[in-house]
Amino acid sequence: MNLLLINSIGRQKWGGGEKWMVLAASELIKKGHHVHIGCRVNSVLEQRAKEANVPVVRIDIYTDFSLAGFLQLKKLVKKLGVELIIGCQNKDVRVAGFMSRLTNGPIVLSRQGVQLLNKSGKYKWSFLPYCDGIITNTNSIKQEYDSYGWWDNEFVKVIYNGINETKISDTCYDLSKYIPASVKNPLVIVSTGRLAKQKGFEYLIDAARSIVKNHPNIYFFIAGTGKLETVLKRQIHELHLDENVHLLGFQKNISELLNAADLFVLPSLYEGMPNSLMEALAHGLPAVSTRVNGVEELMKDGEHGYVVEPKSVSDLEEAIEKLIVDAELKEKGQQGAKHVKEKFSINKMVDSLEKHLLQQISK
Repeated sequence: MNLLLINSIGRQKWGGGEKWMVLAASELIKKGHHVHIGCRVNSVLEQRAKEANVPVVRIDIYTDFSLAGFLQLKKLVKKLGVELIIGCQNKDVRVAGFMSRLTNGPIVLSRQGVQLLNKSGKYKWSFLPYCDGIITNTNSIKQEYDSYGWWDNEFVKVIYNGINETKISDTCYDLSKYIPASVKNPLVIVSTGRLAKQKGFEYLIDAARSIVKNHPNIYFFIAGTGKLETVLKRQIHELHLDENVHLLGFQKNISELLNAADLFVLPSLYEGMPNSLMEALAHGLPAVSTRVNGVEELMKDGEHGYVVEPKSVSDLEEAIEKLIVDAELKEKGQQGAKHVKEKFSINKMVDSLEKHLLQQISK
């Protein structure tokens, strides 16, 4: 297959959709397919794709009616012999679909790790005509979309994300500069993600106040960058948590940090199938997660940790407290790792993706 995966996300942004794109592209290339990633120049996505030895081409799509993007795609489709395009942003799908319809070009699919559509006429008339199908990573999103009645049961395809076990590090992040040597039996709680409203870190920090008061040997570490960094630092300081709650900034090797943790928390307000939670479970960490799309397909409440309601500080406090004193903490983590590695392997993801794309092309 000759495939083009496009993502017009901002230059400095990096998240689950971008991780999926690079991983899917690199694994499909290993299976003998020709895959290019189209993105903005000098972007984090471009850098990560090149590090994974995935060919990159320039795509400039800033609006739903991007003439530059239209012309670039038209030229690339002809030059590379593209048979199928996967767009990760709605505007990517609209521009690629419009180009394809005018030129009798390739199949255009939308890959959605989070819900990008609602039952609004603007999507039915401005998105659907330019899209040949949707790939998502949770049954909950498929069920929501199918309820709109806009397409048949095959239009939305669920392909679970896959965990790449080869990326699990053997080394451990050094937290000694944050945890005094005099602290006996410290317990490390880690959370990762962009410092954005969606990720709900303000609720986790609020929950940390009473947890640290009851257990001064507990330390929270949040890895990521974003617009809320200053706000979250101020919150930590105002709650007198500077010694026990730390923002680590961007961490290229999250695996090392997860190896240093005892517990993982995902306090998000919304997600698709959260890669960060999947990675944490694969590292053998019991978890507390909010009840957002895909989580209950990924982990079992009570067996691998606990699932709580979004925006509930008290629920977060209670669930974390329960795990802190749980004599079977490590066993919960081991069961979570076994579950994830069996159900969400990278081989299953890539095999399912390859089969689906071949079916689309052969229609």
